[in-house]
Amino acid sequence: MRWGLGSVTAAIAAVLGAFGLPPIIAPAFRHTKSPWSPIGKIGAPEAGQADLALQGQVVATTFTRTLTDAFMPPQAQQTAVFVVNLGNGQFDVFDARCTHLGCPVSWNQSTNEFYCPCHGGVFNMQGNVVAGPPPRPLDRYEWKVQDGVLYAGGLYRVKGES
Repeated sequence: MRWGLGSVTAAIAAVLGAFGLPPIIAPAFRHTKSPWSPIGKIGAPEAGQADLALQGQVVATTFTRTLTDAFMPPQAQQTAVFVVNLGNGQFDVFDARCTHLGCPVSWNQSTNEFYCPCHGGVFNMQGNVVAGPPPRPLDRYEWKVQDGVLYAGGLYRVKGES
């Protein structure tokens, strides 16, 4: 009787596991590239947008990014970034959150530094840690320029000495 009940229980668990488990764990193994989202035109900004053509300037702006989750439909989210035009068609696109606890950072034009008001984190114009508790430089977005428009791709962490 025990053997028969154990066999039936094992068979039910095997069937449920074979058909129920893959849809639950498959999203964890799926690697999708982040879609490219337009940040803004370079040199001829539209109404309400910042001018991204100013070389050596830090521009605070936002763009709409589509977030995808394994079990939720795609959702649009406004994302705050800082864009630095390095010249010669090169840019840095920094995430506007501190790498310590995710507080919003701001740009201080007079000191040429990013500042986090939560715990006193300070980053230089290259996004590297100058002072405070942040464990690493500011996170960045992949970027590309296509037809005069700056696009943001995936967010990535910058590893390195602070």
